[in-house]
Amino acid sequence: MIVSISGVGGTGKTSVAEALVKALNKKIKPRKQKYKLIILNKLAERLKAYSGYDKARKSKIVKMSKLKKEMKKLSKKPENMILEGHFAHEFPADIVVILRCEPKVLEQRLRKKYKWPTKITENVEAEMISLITEETLLLHKPGSIFEIDTTKKPANRTAKIIEKIINNEGNERAKYIAGKIDWLRKI
Repeated sequence: MIVSISGVGGTGKTSVAEALVKALNKKIKPRKQKYKLIILNKLAERLKAYSGYDKARKSKIVKMSKLKKEMKKLSKKPENMILEGHFAHEFPADIVVILRCEPKVLEQRLRKKYKWPTKITENVEAEMISLITEETLLLHKPGSIFEIDTTKKPANRTAKIIEKIINNEGNERAKYIAGKIDWLRKI
């Protein structure tokens, strides 16, 4: 199974993905296939999968074709994977979870993480208009895409929700199906 965890910067993707892998692997029996965490930015770094540098955003530009080629190789192995990154939704997956955060709280988180306004503004605006959710809805089949508001949820709580979504426990899939979070309606 491949599970993608995506969202704009500051929504908690890395913390949640790490907590999720730890929780899932703890419950897997010895001979069963464990989950492998693939942090896409680290994979891009290892592969030197960059096409340039964006000075305004102070970011390397990921060469998606090179990354997709590597992920295609990795997905041929019978491994359970958790993909983490702000572009994780652009890869084939059985389940895609988009982490969301109330824009004002997100802006506060990003001000602690980044010092340049362009990056902060673009991420907050992308969150406000549900950009990653909208992109994901075009790329993946309905019923496989979920959104979780991480504004007031710690990483381990969010990971527990995703674990329930993966295992199809309770009402979690219906509760977190994509399209329910709309920050613009709250303005």
